Amino acid sequence: MLYQPSFSAPSVASEVKIPYPDEARRAGVEGTVTLSITIDAEGRVVKASLVKGLGYGLDEAARNALLRFRFKPAVKNGEPVSTEMKYSYTFVLD
Repeated sequence: MLYQPSFSAPSVASEVKIPYPDEARRAGVEGTVTLSITIDAEGRVVKASLVKGLGYGLDEAARNALLRFRFKPAVKNGEPVSTEMKYSYTFVLD
């Protein structure tokens, strides 16, 4: 039988409100920005790179905010570890 180490994925501990860029608001652009993020063992986002963007300032707004998010780090065999994951943020005009 293959031993499977226990692993729990990271989860959001605190979010930062992402301001809607004026350029996107004026253009009426809504949609989802997807980023690949690296979360360190302390739960900080140390890297965020664009996977799928929308332009109009939305990609930068999402990236800048995500770098200020805090996560509960991934845990492997009882120890917090650095991990990479995809994170999608959906912008909706109100």
